[in-house]
Amino acid sequence: MKVFLDSARLSEIEAAIERRCVAGVTTNPTFLLEEAGARPLAHLRRVVGLIRPQRLPLNVQVMTIAPAEMIGQAEAIREALDYAGLVVKVPCGWNELAVIADLESRGFAVNGTACMSATQALMAAAAGARYVTLFYGKMSDTGIDAGAVIEDVAQALADAGDRCDVVVASIRRTYDVHECLRRGADAVTVAYRLLPGLCEHPKTVEAVRGFAESFVPLDVVGHSSAPRPADLLQV
Repeated sequence: MKVFLDSARLSEIEAAIERRCVAGVTTNPTFLLEEAGARPLAHLRRVVGLIRPQRLPLNVQVMTIAPAEMIGQAEAIREALDYAGLVVKVPCGWNELAVIADLESRGFAVNGTACMSATQALMAAAAGARYVTLFYGKMSDTGIDAGAVIEDVAQALADAGDRCDVVVASIRRTYDVHECLRRGADAVTVAYRLLPGLCEHPKTVEAVRGFAESFVPLDVVGHSSAPRPADLLQV
């Protein structure tokens, strides 16, 4: 399962890329308003500049709820960014299915997003979405067993041989990431604040402290100033 970063903040994207711990970046209109104000495309071009060397997918949502305007917006985003890894996010709905199908026919990679049920995700996939995004936290808020929905969608797409990937967003706890992994999601997209927690554990710290008690200077010729074990323990 892949981990995407859910952010439009350049410093967060840069830090994640430096560690090579994410396989893509997802944005939404709220993030872009906070970071870019009235110049979202200019900001997205800077994002592309950061992720282009690794050729990571970049998910950008259309900024309209009118299906008739979504095609034009998608084309404008594609032209402005000129990035092969662009993925256009379209919320799932009856009228939006026609948008997904149209964009797919134009060569766009489409993410059918804001899905709250298995049937929404499957309909978006059938329309041609390359990704479908389920909102884990929001489903849980309404009493839906989000893990079961992920499992149902992942299994149904696998049984059908569909190339559509299941992405899970609205992740609020690091444990939710493990649950998505266990249920068969292809990717999760998480806030930057959760990334450190995915690679840290109190028992890891405990183990490293134990190893540190056995540290000795490396016997490399010409390096007599190597730190002493007692010095390393105070780091």
